[in-house]
Amino acid sequence: MSQNYDASSRQVLADMIMGCRVDRAAALVITGTNALFTITGGRVLLLNFLGEIMVDIAATGTTMRISALTTDATAVVTHLTSAVADINGLLAGRMYTLPAAVASDLILSVGSSGAVSNTQMPIVLKTGALNLIAGASPATGTMRWSAWYIPLDDGAYMTAA
Repeated sequence: MSQNYDASSRQVLADMIMGCRVDRAAALVITGTNALFTITGGRVLLLNFLGEIMVDIAATGTTMRISALTTDATAVVTHLTSAVADINGLLAGRMYTLPAAVASDLILSVGSSGAVSNTQMPIVLKTGALNLIAGASPATGTMRWSAWYIPLDDGAYMTAA
């Protein structure tokens, strides 16, 4: 049996196993709230989340956290991680994933060869945004992000912000 599947077959298999994937291109880490992904049309189940440093982060005291902002009638912010993730001076290739418990520290890869994946319980996100909140803007450094999810409501989906 051949293991060579065309791109559309590989994508369907990945969606069935890991959920739908959406990628956000690498961008500078900027002070304040930075929208990473937008949730539209209803609730989604976040299965996995990965951030990767693409360009070395400058040696600047910089913290970050991941939060969800609900844009329904209440506009509630839920911090999915603590604010202590220090990205000061990290090199390209290092990766972050969400922790097993909400409001805990982001999990940083030991090196640049791999990261622990899918450590968190699936998280239900309502219509709104998934944000990175940075404490300071380093002079250099970019990160890219990927999220895997399953729509829970008809018409619900995530897009890169």
